[in-house]
Amino acid sequence: MKLGEELAEARKRQGLTQEQLAMDLPVSRETIAKYETNQRKFQEDLYQQVAYSVDDPEYYFATWNEAAGHVSIPYFNGDYIDRHPASMKYMVQQETNEALDQMERVCWAKPIRMQNESEREEIKRVIHEILDAAASMINLVAVLCKEYDFSMKSIYKMWWASIKTRRWKA
Repeated sequence: MKLGEELAEARKRQGLTQEQLAMDLPVSRETIAKYETNQRKFQEDLYQQVAYSVDDPEYYFATWNEAAGHVSIPYFNGDYIDRHPASMKYMVQQETNEALDQMERVCWAKPIRMQNESEREEIKRVIHEILDAAASMINLVAVLCKEYDFSMKSIYKMWWASIKTRRWKA
């Protein structure tokens, strides 16, 4: 699905009209309609403003993917995903345990330049398991925000502030 179509779906999920969204953005209702029907290319400089105005968890994933391509976390959905919070919590536990188990299988003490091809492949498997765990966690955040009617934007703003207070460079 293209970003304009994702916007239309997100806007509907949030109960917003094109007019209401246009009031938050420097574009007209007609322009939003053209974005949503893919008659006009979505302006990249509007990604953040639109995402913040819609404040829809699923739409954040779509804009992340659009902006960064495959270097993003996908929104888990479909027949094989149960988005109930308890099911997502179980998925996080399962994926995190798999990542931790995979991390135990590699030698962390051996210098990188001394590792053979087999050891390098093991590290790639660790990375994939870590990405699975991270993706499940971020999807759980989205599910919880949606289920509890929390603004994902507000949650992330508070989280970023906590990172700054811990003096983690971000």
